[in-house]
Amino acid sequence: MSFWTRLQKTINEKAIPALQKMDVNKNHIKNTYTLRVQKAFCRHPLPGSMTVEAALVFPIVFFVWMAFVSLTSAVKVHEVLQQCLTETAFELAVEAGENEEIVRDSGILRAWLDIKSLDFLETGGVCSVSGYDFSNSRILEGNEWLEFHVKYRVEILEGIIPIPGIPMKNSVFIRAWTGYSQDTDFSGMEEIHENVYVTEYGRVYHEDRMCSHIQLKIYMVGADEAKKYPPCERCVRSGSDTGTTYYVTESGECYHCRLGCSGLKRNVQRMTMEEAVMGGCTPCSRCSGGGE
Repeated sequence: MSFWTRLQKTINEKAIPALQKMDVNKNHIKNTYTLRVQKAFCRHPLPGSMTVEAALVFPIVFFVWMAFVSLTSAVKVHEVLQQCLTETAFELAVEAGENEEIVRDSGILRAWLDIKSLDFLETGGVCSVSGYDFSNSRILEGNEWLEFHVKYRVEILEGIIPIPGIPMKNSVFIRAWTGYSQDTDFSGMEEIHENVYVTEYGRVYHEDRMCSHIQLKIYMVGADEAKKYPPCERCVRSGSDTGTTYYVTESGECYHCRLGCSGLKRNVQRMTMEEAVMGGCTPCSRCSGGGE
């Protein structure tokens, strides 16, 4: 065997196993490095994770803040409308002393126009205020009171969160200024009492709207006090009045077991004295100098 042949054989026998061992060590080092890098990532989160958390928390905080601002603005809308309705009712009460018919016919329209003329309602998270409903209002209907009741809806966060409108209601009660002034001519006193008041099933007419016969004062009493009066034929049934609370009026004609009893209510109608007399009514003994 020649020298070069033996040299080549020796190199193959010693060098190849060494190279193979180097490849194994190289793969081991690579795997170890990869494992350490993975552990390092798990043990020390990268700053990018804060971006993910912020992306989740910020919308929640934003929506909570918007909801708070919108609800606060809705309360402000209620207060502004209440002030506007009160001022309008006060003005109409004064005008009623001069012309009741005009106030009765145009009072609700006047209140609606005053509310619609308000500015800056749709701000601060309030998108719209709509659906004004005055159907329960009563203007000088058989008495001297102006009652305004308006219902409406306040839309908030429109286009952001599908929240239904918030229903709201404002009410104002005020008495018309229909009294007399210092310049009133009392020579025609009989004309002042031309209008009288009659209850729905009454047999007498009243010249005073605040007569105790039609403006009842109701007292809550116990069973012992109530038994001093006869029972009401409308709300007290035989053997059924086992409660502990009853109601009586100032006149004390009978006791009632329900506050909503029709015997405790007075539906009053205003008419002329001639109409009352023609209907068979006699003057009230308390306010009109007659006998019941």
